[in-house]
This record gives sequence, C-alpha cells and structure tokens, in this order.
Amino acid sequence: MPTNRLEAATAAAWRLHDPALPAALDPAVLAKRLRAGSIPRALRRRALAGGPQGTIGIDDEQVSLRTLHRQVESVAGRLAGIGAGPERPAVLAAAPSLDFVRCYLALLALRCPVVLANPAATGAELAAQITRAGVSVALTAGQASDTVADLARLGTPELAAPQASAKRPAAPLAHVPIEALDSLPAASRGVPLSQLPRSSAVAIYALTSGTTGVPKLAPLRHGDMEASIRAVMAAWRWRRSDTVVHALPLYHQHGLGALHAAILSGSSLHCGSRFDPERLVAEAKRRAASVLFAVPAMWERLTDAHSTVEAPSLRLLISGSAPLPAALFERINDVFGQPPLERYGTTESGLNLSNLYDGPRQPGGVGFPLPGVEIKIDSQTGELSVRGPQVFGGYAGGDTLDADDWFATGDLAELDPESGAVTITGRCKDIIITGGINVLPREVEDVLGRHPAVGAAAVVGVPSARWGEEVTAFVVSAGAFDEEELRGWCRRELSGYKVPKRIHAVAEIPRNSMGKTMRDRLVAWGLAAAAAEKPQGGPGSD
Repeated sequence: MPTNRLEAATAAAWRLHDPALPAALDPAVLAKRLRAGSIPRALRRRALAGGPQGTIGIDDEQVSLRTLHRQVESVAGRLAGIGAGPERPAVLAAAPSLDFVRCYLALLALRCPVVLANPAATGAELAAQITRAGVSVALTAGQASDTVADLARLGTPELAAPQASAKRPAAPLAHVPIEALDSLPAASRGVPLSQLPRSSAVAIYALTSGTTGVPKLAPLRHGDMEASIRAVMAAWRWRRSDTVVHALPLYHQHGLGALHAAILSGSSLHCGSRFDPERLVAEAKRRAASVLFAVPAMWERLTDAHSTVEAPSLRLLISGSAPLPAALFERINDVFGQPPLERYGTTESGLNLSNLYDGPRQPGGVGFPLPGVEIKIDSQTGELSVRGPQVFGGYAGGDTLDADDWFATGDLAELDPESGAVTITGRCKDIIITGGINVLPREVEDVLGRHPAVGAAAVVGVPSARWGEEVTAFVVSAGAFDEEELRGWCRRELSGYKVPKRIHAVAEIPRNSMGKTMRDRLVAWGLAAAAAEKPQGGPGSD
C-alpha cells in the first residue's frame, strides 16, 4: 500500500497506464509478476501453443514463432558444441538478419551471456569488448567477420586468452562466421526446459551509449528485460494481432525490445536490415503494421521524405533513445495524422516512463512512470533516479546501485506539479556553465529548432577563457539564415546569457547509431573554430 504522497502518485500513474491494475497494489507483487520468466521460456510456450502464430521477419525473409523455435533449438545444439554456455559469454556482431535472431535466441537459451556489438565496430573496439566481458565465442557476419579474423591473425592478446573465472578456465576464442554455422556438428538436440534460463540469470552485456566517454558493460538479467517489455505492453495496449515495423539495429535495446515483445505476446515483427524512409513506410503499408518504432533522427528523415503518410492500420508511433524536439513532434503529427508517443529509458534501467496511450501527449515530455517503476528527482541537482524490476544490478566490474536500489540516470528532469508528468531537460554532463550560470542545451535547441531556416540544431559549451564555457550552436540549415538574425530569434524567448555566442552551419549533426548527439565531437569542432578565430580577437571576443 502507498505510504506517502509520492508513492500514491506513482501507484496512480501505474493505473493510468494499466487500468486493469487493482487500486490496492503491492509493488512487490507487481514486480514479481513483471519479471516472472525469460525470453527463451516464452518462446517455448509460444511454440507449443495452438492457433495462429506471429511471425518474425527481416527484409523479405520471415518465419513463424513456432518455426523460429525449432530453428533456435537446432542452432543451440551447434553452438553448445563450440563451447557456448553458462559462464562463457559470446559476442554477437552482425547486421539485422534472421540468422542474427536465431543465434541471439539460441545463446539466451544456452544461458550464455551475449555481448551485443556494433557490426561496424573497429578492431580495437571489438577487442576491448571481448576482453572486458571475458568472451569465449564470437559470432559475426560481414565486416565484423573480417575484423575479428584480422585480430586473430595479428595475434591480439585479448583474443588468445580471454579472461578466466573460477568456473571457467581461459581458452582461445572460438570465432565462427554466422554463415558457417550449418557446417558445425550438433552437440545436442536442443535445450531441456529445466535448463532454460530463469529471471535471475544474466541475458546480455549491453554497452552504454558512450556519447560522453568510454562505453560501460551493463549486465542485464532476463527478468530485467522481461519486466521492461511487459510494462510497456500493458501501457501501450499490446495485442497478439499487432505488427511492429522498424529499421533499428538489433544490437541496441530499442530494436531488440520489439523482438522481445513479439515473443512475449505472440505478435509479429518485421525489421529492415537498413533504414530507408521510403522503404520503411512502404513496408508499414504492405504489412498493415499497427506500430512503428523509430528514433528522432529517423523521424526527421521520414517527415522530410513524405508530406503525408496514409497508413490507417498504424495505431502507435513510438519515439525514443534520444530527445524528440517539439518542432519534430508537430511535424510527425502533421505527416502521419497522429501524435507520436515518446517514452524514456536507459540501457541500464530499461523502459521507465511513457506518455499515455489514451491521454494527451506532451511535446518534449516523456509522461509517467510505467508499471513497477518508481522515480525521484534530486531537489538540488535535478537528476532523475529510477527504481523497479526493470533496473539492472550494477556495471560489470564497476559501480552498483545505492543501498536502496536507486539508479541515478544522469538525466535532468522536471515534474509537472499538477499533472505529475515528467520532462527530460538534458544530461547532467551536458549542462553549460557560462559566466557561472547554468544553461540547458535542450532549451536553446528547441528555440533554434522552431526557426523556419533551421533543419536541426545542437548546442554545447565550448571552453572559453572569458566565460568558462561559451554557448555554441551547430545548425543544419533548411534555408538561408543570418547568424545575427538567428541570435535575435533566440533573444525573443531566451535570457541573454542563453543566446549562442557562436552559431556554426554544418552539413549534419554528428550522432551515434541510435541518433544521440555526439557532443564531445561538437566541442572539438567548436574549439577548432575558436582557435582559427583567435587572431581576430580570441575566445569570447564577440
């Protein structure tokens, strides 16, 4: 039972998302219900169920969940023969394909923790992930196969002797290109039900986004992932008849979550191996899709490529993984005829907040705590912390949660005192301190983004001898603009100290694979530009 105002408000938010929840709700009971099993156990149940089956498709290849389960059993037997199993992590580096899906699910069934790697990662990046996670098996395709083969040929020490543990002695890395799996002998005919992973077992080692430093390895348990997806399935009124389309990478939780949802609910997923705005909309129409997942950078290209999208089957447009600018929110509404639903989560804590399916969707806001999630906002710093069955237990070989299981997200948030809705205002590390005063980049970016000549904008603090940091904007032009006119535009809505001292025109905003702005790169650009200008007056001269 709620014991204070915050707990009462949180429980009320859970029921806004899921009206079926009882008024007198024990959070511990809800948590246990949300994280009750694992994806491999859910796939086994789906395979044994009668009636119509959902399908999983990548590009033009698709299989039913029942067929997928049979294929996963076969792959698991082959992977067991090369040493994949408990205490023997595997790295999986490949573009989206059904072979990727089969390998991923087979590794999970074997209780083999999976390191999901960007298939375009460099040799140094892959070697670092392999050694940090103590990887024993590498499954690759395309460029990643060549990268790992080159590392092995060069005798990279990390590949010769992955880290050992008390239960697993060191052994050479077993590297198998995915296309060669069929040539491997099977060590077994599948995985007995009794040996399938339970909720407490580690499922994957996820890499944090790495936008401000070296990515960390976050061990995510089966129960963490299941709780995250079950919460949004309730909040978004997920049905067995739903079909999701997206073109997101499967090494990231956003794209992978749709696969988990399809397995848990028996619904369908169709994923493109690469993003093309025309093809994605065509696929949504061809499949009569009901749900479309994309990140803001994709939504930007989708709305640039289409003036109107007639897709009556679409009931839900999901945006996440990076902030959705208010101007882009309105463009999506205009083009698709419905507002997007923005949600919030982190690699470490899963999905935590969402706008309401049946309620108003606030541009720039991320809504209310999902079922099972508790939140708090530090009164001094504004940092958001979350707690719940979706949250991981701590980094590999590093920091853990606090004594009360709160995870500090590093994001700044504001709570609407009337509605209780949450708005993410930025990252703690991204705050610009200019002349001793704090500036939130997103506030300035939103103002710039409303100018008709601005296609996209990013704002950072560039070190300055005069100001400490200078508010510096990088703008992708949607038309001719004058720098001083843009500053005047900002002054209409912003205090003087928030107005960019420098505005640079760029061809594109640098982003990582999930559309998050790479602010460290922008700071480097700003420093280079300031150095080039120094003979004309030096930093802060304007």
